[in-house]
Amino acid sequence: TAGGTREAVDPVRFLTNRSSGKQGLALAQAALDVGADVTLITTSDLPAPVGVRRIDVESAQQMLDAVLANVSDAQLLFMAAAVADFRPAQVADQKIKKRSGIPTLALAANPDILATVAQQRQNFP
Repeated sequence: TAGGTREAVDPVRFLTNRSSGKQGLALAQAALDVGADVTLITTSDLPAPVGVRRIDVESAQQMLDAVLANVSDAQLLFMAAAVADFRPAQVADQKIKKRSGIPTLALAANPDILATVAQQRQNFP
């Protein structure tokens, strides 16, 4: 995995972090260099190495879903993404207007992707 997840606040705003995804892309390239078939699940806008199967996601939940959908055949899993620990508990349907005052943003915990994979694949290396 690579990049920082983005958690929607409203249709135009999101919570994120400064992760570029470069480390995950470098790991994908290194795996390619030794002959691996590589699936990269990423939020990064950077180009993936040629030969990588790329899956673009945005949120932590989307990343979890993509990892679970692709990990069953994997021999190795590199989790380099900077996954948000929290997301807004509710996403506003419309852009939050400034004139509405200062909003309060309630947060909910995101799933722990690595812990979920470890629980489902107990013999995973």
